[in-house]
Amino acid sequence: MAFLSEAEIESALLDQLRALGYSVEREDDIGPDGHWPERESHDEVVLRRRFEEAVARLNPGVPPEARQDAIRRVVQAVRASRLDAHDPHGLISGTLRISDAQAFLKERDL
Repeated sequence: MAFLSEAEIESALLDQLRALGYSVEREDDIGPDGHWPERESHDEVVLRRRFEEAVARLNPGVPPEARQDAIRRVVQAVRASRLDAHDPHGLISGTLRISDAQAFLKERDL
């Protein structure tokens, strides 16, 4: 059986992501000590600005306050290492359930 190194696996995965249209950024550019840092330390695993932009783009009908609340909940869950490795999509997609948005609006009389 052939052995693949971590670098080979990473390279293959990045190639697949590029083929799907994703851009791949380098640590030297966006890391904490990079040319255009997007996080203060390696402990921050969520690139906050990118995440906020994606949530807004994918949920244009959800009020900004509800989106920020969802973002805060996800970031807190990640920080606390409560993000279930087997179902991260469930946590993220469940954060912006319609019932949550409706309750948010009702609480604020919007």
